[in-house]
Amino acid sequence: MNQTDQKSPKSSPHILGGAMIIAGTAIGGGMLSLPIISAGMWFGWSILILIFCCFCAYSSAMYLAEANMNYKTGVNYATMAKDTLGKLGSVGSFISVGFVSYILCYAYVSGGSSVLSSTFNSAFNIQLPTWQYSVIFGAVLGLIVMLGSRTVDRVSTIMIVAMVISFVWSIVELSSNIKVNYLFPATPMSDFLPYIWVGIPVLAISFGFHSTVPSIVKHYNKDIKKSQRAILYGSLLTLTIYIIWQLAILGSVDRGDFNALVSQGGNVNTLIQSVSGSTASSLVDGLLSFFAKFALASSFLGVALGLLDFIKDLFNLNETKAQHWAAGAITFIPVIVLGAAIPNGFIVAIGYASLLASIFVFILPCSIALVCRQRGKSKTYRLAGGQARLYFVLLFGVLVFICEALALLGLLPTFL
Repeated sequence: MNQTDQKSPKSSPHILGGAMIIAGTAIGGGMLSLPIISAGMWFGWSILILIFCCFCAYSSAMYLAEANMNYKTGVNYATMAKDTLGKLGSVGSFISVGFVSYILCYAYVSGGSSVLSSTFNSAFNIQLPTWQYSVIFGAVLGLIVMLGSRTVDRVSTIMIVAMVISFVWSIVELSSNIKVNYLFPATPMSDFLPYIWVGIPVLAISFGFHSTVPSIVKHYNKDIKKSQRAILYGSLLTLTIYIIWQLAILGSVDRGDFNALVSQGGNVNTLIQSVSGSTASSLVDGLLSFFAKFALASSFLGVALGLLDFIKDLFNLNETKAQHWAAGAITFIPVIVLGAAIPNGFIVAIGYASLLASIFVFILPCSIALVCRQRGKSKTYRLAGGQARLYFVLLFGVLVFICEALALLGLLPTFL
């Protein structure tokens, strides 16, 4: 490790901000699509798999951070994959990290425009073409990302706090409406099992904050202890919110009603209307809509920050103003244009992202860390668990990839 790359720990930001970036990146699209994806396996199995996926996702994130410590500050997937895995790794990182980050940013613009449209219509009686909401959502948040990771840190913290307040409030409103027979229907366990395999990929990728891990290491000036704590706390916060969300949504909406949600496009606003319609409280619709805005926005910020740094690393762009804004144009213009052209692709985009996301969330981090260890590097920091834990997480990533590939080919049973 190049000692000149390390700065005084006193100059690095607080752990809270990094944890908020991690949690905010994951919680957006992953959370809002979880109840729909979990309709087949339902509540019990979805919670068990979420806990397991959180462990694997945290582990792979730390393998990536471990490997990142062997390179100069600012190095991202592109350089690490090329150095350790050669041309195959370089192509794999470009296709997986780049493509998935673009797809996820598009998904969040799609979902965000849906929620903005509903809000402007109900609150201000303003009706604009859907593509204009996509442009507003993408351009405003893109500007925040362009201002740097410290700005994203602060804005993400504010958004997460607002999310938690609205989230807790909405859960309190929904709690009286939660039905035990909805959570645990009188259905044989064997009826749920076939749907586990189609649900595993999306539940695993709902912890897909990994594109921001190199940005987090850079954010803390390669202070691995602060980076690890931020990643750990962000992962646990994400898991906690996911579990409570599943409890509230799957306990308020009958399992059979999810077919109707998907038939209406499966977008964020459709889910919110269905949940709010299941309770007599008039607050729930507003609270969940408020939560969805900030969930999608915070997730967009995290993914876009990671994509911006990836683009800089891929094209060897530096931090000068001209090259910084050139990277910004490459990052945001395609996302905004696609969001304006195809405004209702939230659920479909999340599904296609899951296939390639398994590569950069699990397979690439483990493979890069494995090569670094074989070369005798990563001596400053190694994640506990030895090679057994590394191979275990790597094999899980392969399983996630296979399950999603089979699902996209229509070879796995779907509830919806």
